[in-house]
Amino acid sequence: MNTKIILLALFILIFSGVSAQTDTISLTFEQALNKMNNGNLALKSVEAERRSNEFMRKTTRGLYLPKITLSASYLKLDQDLGVDISGLTEAYRDAASIPATTMLPNTLVIQKEEFASARVNLLWPIFTGGKIMAANSAMDANIDKATYKLDQTKNELNTELVQRYYGYRLSLKAVDLYKEVYNAMLIHQDNAKKLEENGMISKAQRLYADIAVSMAKTDLESAKNQSNTVKDALKNTIADSSEIRAISELFLIKNIEPVEFFQQSAIANNPQLKQVEATKIMAKQNYNLEKSNYLPTVAIVGSKEIADYQVTDMMPNWFVGVNFSWTIFDGVSRTYKTQSAKATMDRVDFIETKAQADISTYVNKLYNELQSYVSQLESMETTYAFATEYLRVQQKAFAEGFATSRDLVDAQATVNKVKTGRIKIMNDYDYTLAKLLEISGKSELFLEYSRREDREREDFKD
Repeated sequence: MNTKIILLALFILIFSGVSAQTDTISLTFEQALNKMNNGNLALKSVEAERRSNEFMRKTTRGLYLPKITLSASYLKLDQDLGVDISGLTEAYRDAASIPATTMLPNTLVIQKEEFASARVNLLWPIFTGGKIMAANSAMDANIDKATYKLDQTKNELNTELVQRYYGYRLSLKAVDLYKEVYNAMLIHQDNAKKLEENGMISKAQRLYADIAVSMAKTDLESAKNQSNTVKDALKNTIADSSEIRAISELFLIKNIEPVEFFQQSAIANNPQLKQVEATKIMAKQNYNLEKSNYLPTVAIVGSKEIADYQVTDMMPNWFVGVNFSWTIFDGVSRTYKTQSAKATMDRVDFIETKAQADISTYVNKLYNELQSYVSQLESMETTYAFATEYLRVQQKAFAEGFATSRDLVDAQATVNKVKTGRIKIMNDYDYTLAKLLEISGKSELFLEYSRREDREREDFKD
């Protein structure tokens, strides 16, 4: 018995240990994009909203069809309904020579005091002044608006993914660079100890090397913590709790389409502008709806009795007809509602014009930022050549006792700063490019840009 318990405990421990192990998934940007599109909750929420609007549109289609209802009623009156026939009764008594002792009815009962019935009713509007057409056109526009909102959400999430995926990639590269600096400082510390032992440098310079190691270690740990924070944000965006590692490189493209390409694309494809256009149609249909209140409404009506209890035979079993309704005067309500709807149309026109101007300006701003990053990267290449050569000189000078520990540490820090600056520029470029494509309604092109052969890579060319 004890043996079985021990074996069971070992099995549980082993299983728990295996379950606790998680493999790190190497994730490309394209794979991350697919995960986000399939699992992001914000995207699912907007998709559900669109489906809801589609069902609502089907309800407005039904306004063209007749409305058939089933109704039933039960009534109890205080007494039977009838006609006084006492005069006829006396005349009949005299004519028929009926004795006075014989009781004759004085009332002809038409409807018993208690009765019930069930009917099938029909109502079919055949003219509403345009109300039904306006409602359907407005719902079509509402579906379009929901579709454009879905496109907007996808584009915004694409930009968020670029920010977090490449931000995580940047943090991983930063960890590698700080680890490189830390290892270089360890080597420098070891060399400084040897030089101190040989009397070639002072104790103060050796202590400065020790401080440099401590600072490099602190920077490395800080970079690791920041990387974990960005990774958690990325996992939230792609809706995946697995351990991941971003492997798609940061990039920069020096030559892209002219700014006019993106401005024209934004005016034609920006989802927010498309939503304004849909809102404009909805405002127009609301105006038509208010105008229709000036016109009459015509409908076919009918009813058929399907069951009854003590209902008088004088009640018709069925009827069919046409109902005509026309509001001639309702105060000034229709006038002001129509004027309000017209003012809303004008307001949407102003919003559309302003939005187009703002988006065109924003596109120009983002495009200029991209060009600025290109210029910064080109300057960084010259700086890198100087920094690496300066480090080589300082390393040689320190080994020969002609440079201080501080000179060497500063030279190493400069090289690391330049390398970090390069990938930081690329990260900023990638995010700005994603934002530009989002505003232009072309977020799907980002993947193509990331694969271009003429793109600049993360590392400097030695």
